[in-house]
Amino acid sequence: MIMILSGTKDGRELVKNLSERGYPLIVTTATSYGGSLIQKKEKCTIISNKLNKNEMETLIVEKGVKILIDATHPYAVEVSENAMKSCENKKITYMRYQREESKLEGYEKCYQYVSSYEEAVKHLSKIEGNIFLTTGSKTLEIFAKDLEKNRLFPRILPVSDMIKKCEDLGIKPSNIIAMQGPFSIEMNMEMIKKYKIDILVSKESGDIGGTLEKLEAARKMEVPVLLIRRPKVDYKNIFKNTLDVIDKVSEIYG
Repeated sequence: MIMILSGTKDGRELVKNLSERGYPLIVTTATSYGGSLIQKKEKCTIISNKLNKNEMETLIVEKGVKILIDATHPYAVEVSENAMKSCENKKITYMRYQREESKLEGYEKCYQYVSSYEEAVKHLSKIEGNIFLTTGSKTLEIFAKDLEKNRLFPRILPVSDMIKKCEDLGIKPSNIIAMQGPFSIEMNMEMIKKYKIDILVSKESGDIGGTLEKLEAARKMEVPVLLIRRPKVDYKNIFKNTLDVIDKVSEIYG
């Protein structure tokens, strides 16, 4: 059995490729929405629940997992660290499927790096204007805690629990941008224009995460960008393309 920690577009593509080759898979996602995006196939079990280290280890033992492939988002630090420790404890193979960082040449004047969400908040508290938050809902409370709510325009997935989270944090419905990506340059530009955005906040999620589309839209609209650096994680056994993952799986699993 192969266990894949997914929830990203590149993770779903990996699931599709391995499923088509007949490998038995357990795919885990943090949310039911993430699980619903994975195409259901024979020999593929989907678990839509965020697992802690003990739960991962229990699943590894119960299902006879030989390989764990970590295809989570680059900012999902806790999950990756739990996965590496679980594989070490249960003596199975850990593989990190890591999306490449975006090549930002030519955009140096458009963005400023910050090292964390908290540093982004400190920067935003010193300036005025509307803030386009494209960092998702998981860290929204960090921004809502110390910034004026009427300045925040978060773009989130159109699911009820995420919308409710925004409302619970005091963000007005008129400020909530509930949409499913991917987003083109033109669509990003339209949102910047519609909500009179003065600064855009983004993670460095790689090309597949839409980073370049956001930067190009911001450049054209003359809006600065705060780019939150990827956290430093000491991943083991990193793979950067699907074919290399499949070759390694074939070598180990047969």
